[in-house]
Amino acid sequence: MNLFVNNVLRRDTPEGEIQDCERILWIDRDKDAVVTISIIDKNGLPKWGHLSELQNELDAGKVMKLPYDPYAKFMIPEEKLTPKEIEVRDHAWSCISDIVDLEPNLYDKRERFQIIKDTCLRRKKGKKFIYKYLRYYWMGGKMVNALLPRFRNCGGPNKRKNPTSKMGRPRITTVVDPMLKGVVVDEDTRRIFDRYIRDVYLKINRRDSVKHTYIEMLKGKEYQIETKIERGVEVPIILPYHKIPSIAQLRYYIRTRYTRHKRLVAREGKVNFDRDFRPLLGSETRKASGPGQIFEIDATVADVYLVSMDDPNQIIGRPVVYIVVDVWSHMVAGMYVGFEGPSWQGIMMAIENTSVNKVEFCAQYGLEIDEDEWPCHHMPQHFFADRGEMESKNADSLGKALGIKLKNAPPYRADLKGIVEQQFRTLNVSLQPWMPGAVKKEYKKRGGPDYVLDAKLTLKDFTKMIIELILFRNNFHYMEHYPLDKALSRDQVRPVPRELWNWGIAHDHFLQEVHPDIVRLNVLPETEVTASSEGIYFEGMFFGCEELANQGWFVQGKSIKTVIAYDRRCMNFVYVKVQDGRGFIKCQMLEKSSRFSNLSLEEVKMKRFEEKLQKTLYNTTLLQQEVSLSVKLENIKAQAEERAKEHRDSSLTKTKRKANIRANRKNERDKLRKLQSFELDRSEGIEPIEDEADGSDEVLEIYQPKSKLDILSTVRRTKDHG
Repeated sequence: MNLFVNNVLRRDTPEGEIQDCERILWIDRDKDAVVTISIIDKNGLPKWGHLSELQNELDAGKVMKLPYDPYAKFMIPEEKLTPKEIEVRDHAWSCISDIVDLEPNLYDKRERFQIIKDTCLRRKKGKKFIYKYLRYYWMGGKMVNALLPRFRNCGGPNKRKNPTSKMGRPRITTVVDPMLKGVVVDEDTRRIFDRYIRDVYLKINRRDSVKHTYIEMLKGKEYQIETKIERGVEVPIILPYHKIPSIAQLRYYIRTRYTRHKRLVAREGKVNFDRDFRPLLGSETRKASGPGQIFEIDATVADVYLVSMDDPNQIIGRPVVYIVVDVWSHMVAGMYVGFEGPSWQGIMMAIENTSVNKVEFCAQYGLEIDEDEWPCHHMPQHFFADRGEMESKNADSLGKALGIKLKNAPPYRADLKGIVEQQFRTLNVSLQPWMPGAVKKEYKKRGGPDYVLDAKLTLKDFTKMIIELILFRNNFHYMEHYPLDKALSRDQVRPVPRELWNWGIAHDHFLQEVHPDIVRLNVLPETEVTASSEGIYFEGMFFGCEELANQGWFVQGKSIKTVIAYDRRCMNFVYVKVQDGRGFIKCQMLEKSSRFSNLSLEEVKMKRFEEKLQKTLYNTTLLQQEVSLSVKLENIKAQAEERAKEHRDSSLTKTKRKANIRANRKNERDKLRKLQSFELDRSEGIEPIEDEADGSDEVLEIYQPKSKLDILSTVRRTKDHG
């Protein structure tokens, strides 16, 4: 890096602080000589050095060449200088103009002394005067304007002054009496000003005037003499006018001590300032560098009333319109018109529409278009939306599965999505003449026509209007103020959304093609559920499919946790997410949950609540009957125990009691068969089965079962006698 005359070199300490700044005054490359002067030292003088050493220090990084000249502020056009400044400059120049060209002699200490001595005698000026302006000249880069007086450094700029007499124009009352000139704004008065400015004038969302602030200040105790009662109200008596600050002094103080930026932020609030008063130096379009980098999405309630498609006499209110716009090309990439939202349900439909083929979409409304008229069926790199919908957990799946980054505007900052907001304004204004039932607030008069009763459009009619307007703006709208860059200008691309979109896709874009079903899968709400042998359980419903059954999901004793997506509008199906949201397995509602068929999730929850409520209300009856049953069973048990106690033969051993159970069972069964046999066409009623042991006076012979040995001996005796 070469060195030249007037270069400014900076030296830093090891701690990084400025040590010195030197300006090169003269160079002799043949003699390896250089003359510099410090521009920091007010008493600095030219000093000699070796050019090679300075060059080595520059190459080694010990000194740094400043890219700017600190004295460039003196390059002021002649017409902007005051007559006094020109006079001082020209006088100083006339005193040193004869000697500044005596280089390098003027830089030698001995020769400079003699030259300045002769100049002082010739110009009749002191040595300090000549040295002062020589330093100005050398430090300022050998410019004549460097000799300008430093008037701008006088007076202590930005320092508060404490004058002893009133400053500014005297009051008109001095004509009557010179003592009525007014008051001095001293430190005490400033403190009073600051307090009332802070408490009244700068109060947020108040917008009180300076006049109101001034009156509030005079009501304070600082300028009161006494008080009096007027019509039952205590009124302060203030000092005479010439003993209080004027409103002009208060206005001057506010204007000089509080910048417009500070006043606006304090009075309007930071949010309102950023939205309505911030500098508009950039372009929102330049936030993106190609199609698909940022899609803005937002919703608004349309300014029109619609009627039912089934009954035109029924007014169904105002629809919600969602618009998705590409920031770079201003191309409308997706839309949704309906009665959802503004909510995630509505934004979900708009995102889904962004990914679908627009030829098929328009065909649903009877509009035939070519692929080139609306070639948008892609997902972007970023979605930029309000904090409401995109801050929900439902939006997380877009980022996880599809890699789409979500950005949200700060609260009350709709201006940060100016492109999509402008689309809404254009839609409402452009379609209003063709929309019966359009909201016309400015024409609403007492006794005038009611625009609500003018409603004639159905939701389908209004959607067709929106589509037609979007097709026009995408294909033919000429954006006069679009900031074309050099590449677009070189290729003579017109600022029309479709042409910008096509050019951007051909050169550099951020779009990604995703199957609409995958987009739908990842905009649907999701939840974690458990799959067991009964199926996938969710909100009281069971789901399943043959594919998962073949994979062994529903084996007895096995439990699997999985994530499903569901459409809360109809719960007939759920979708098991696989491949991190890039695939799915469709599961239908099982037959045992068929009572929830074709119901929305809200209806399912309501039905389950009703079932739970009915069960709770039935608990009184159920518990009463359970208590009654317990009492009846207990009574039967007690009777049986009492009967067994009465007829118990204590002589029977446990072995004998358990013997011949099978034969006893057979005898009892034969007896029951005779009692329970059918007799058709029987005239008398059925007799109840009574216990033979009850109500009989007859002494029954108690059967005593025999042991196995007794039976064998009986069989042997029979053979012997027979």
